[in-house]
Amino acid sequence: VKISPKKFVSKKEVGLFPLSGISNAKTIYSNENGYYLIYKSDRYGFNNPDSEWDTNEIEYLLVGDSFTHGACVNRPDDIASVLRKLTNKSVLNLGYGGNGPLLQYAGLREYLNKNVKKVLWFYYEGNDLDNLKNRDLKSKILRNYLINLNFDQNLKSRQDEINNLGRRIIKYEWKTKNDF
Repeated sequence: VKISPKKFVSKKEVGLFPLSGISNAKTIYSNENGYYLIYKSDRYGFNNPDSEWDTNEIEYLLVGDSFTHGACVNRPDDIASVLRKLTNKSVLNLGYGGNGPLLQYAGLREYLNKNVKKVLWFYYEGNDLDNLKNRDLKSKILRNYLINLNFDQNLKSRQDEINNLGRRIIKYEWKTKNDF
């Protein structure tokens, strides 16, 4: 099950604000077209083939919300897969459902590698500014990305913590929603 980073804005912040999901896991997301988007997440919990992280040069790095994430379509029909096929170049997708501009910026700060040539930002006029104003700016950790250019959570090296937190959330929500 997909655990969206936006879920952590309203939680008491204790030093870890994940910007991705559980790594190397079967991830199930949205059923708006009569079928679920199902993918195996990469080593950092994003919707990519894991091998994309090993490429010497990344042509495109994508940031955005659910459209970028691949909501409602499976590989090879998501934006990143289509771009890989059309250009025959490497594409990394940092998009995640519910991410507003500040979450997207934080993701860039944490996961942008020096081998990336181009960043494509997918902005959704329908809710991205509302997400920023009414939700994301309430988070002290997210505001730190704006205030301090040296701030990071070192998330690439904390994936085990992110995985454990995600699994605890899934277990808790499953129990509370199925507890009769």
